[in-house]
Amino acid sequence: MTDAPHPDPDRLAGEAIAWLVRVNDPEFADWTTFEAWLSQSPAHADAYHAVAAAEADAVATLSAHVRPAFAEPRQRPRVRRYAPWAGAALAASLVGVVAYNAERPAAAATAYETAPGTPRALVLADGSRVVMNGGSRLVVDAASGRALTLARGEALFTVHHDDAKPFRVRVGDADIVDVGTRFNVVREGAVTRVAVSEGAIDWRRGGDSVRVDVGHDLHARDGSPDVAVGTIATDAVGGWSRGQLDYDGAPLSDVAGDLSRTLGVPVTADSAVAGRTIRGVVQLDGGADAVMPRIAALAGVRAHREAGGWRLRASP
Repeated sequence: MTDAPHPDPDRLAGEAIAWLVRVNDPEFADWTTFEAWLSQSPAHADAYHAVAAAEADAVATLSAHVRPAFAEPRQRPRVRRYAPWAGAALAASLVGVVAYNAERPAAAATAYETAPGTPRALVLADGSRVVMNGGSRLVVDAASGRALTLARGEALFTVHHDDAKPFRVRVGDADIVDVGTRFNVVREGAVTRVAVSEGAIDWRRGGDSVRVDVGHDLHARDGSPDVAVGTIATDAVGGWSRGQLDYDGAPLSDVAGDLSRTLGVPVTADSAVAGRTIRGVVQLDGGADAVMPRIAALAGVRAHREAGGWRLRASP
């Protein structure tokens, strides 16, 4: 067997610079293609981290000599990892990018928001990856890149584990501390749901700590001492990011929230059916007009279209 050819560093550097310029554009929205490019090879991620790091360091140097023209925060956390081939030639290629960003002061935290029905993929400074569902807000500490707050919505985290620098996600009055690698978090109102598909997490509030291992999920409400831990199929975790929702006894009130984020239209469940549970896999292709009848059939309810959204009601 022959070894696969090594990627051409110059070509990768050019592609990475092109992506960096595009991602810096406030109107950029092609996160799916960007994520696919990053996933093609570890060399792609290394190349992107290298150019982002070179740009960030150049911006930091130039900012000491350039008076900020406006106070708009940067849209990307600072990246510090370098590929071995990133050097003077790469820095020279970044002149145009640096000239654009040198006027922007570094932000203490960077907030990312997604509109309902519009997911977004992020690559953090340490190589950890986050896929945000629609209708979500995530705040990343720019200094460490490993302290985040999920203010609302849903996100799937694939974490680069580091015992010396724990990865933390703040949700309401608690912290989720990574012990493994992959977990999904939902924050809706005062309720937090966490599901773990690889490794484990610690859920911490005050002096209390609950370990949630692979194949388990946790439900908690701010201010309540009751924390429920159950089992979940690992391949169901983050299913929304792969175009499906997989339920094994979830109440329709939770399902309605999942559908609202993922489909991009408001979905509510009447009080008469909100506690009814649902089991099965729902494919998300075809939009709300196709998905809502599938949910209704699975749950034994009616899906009623109303102005601006859908309502799940009891069958006559």
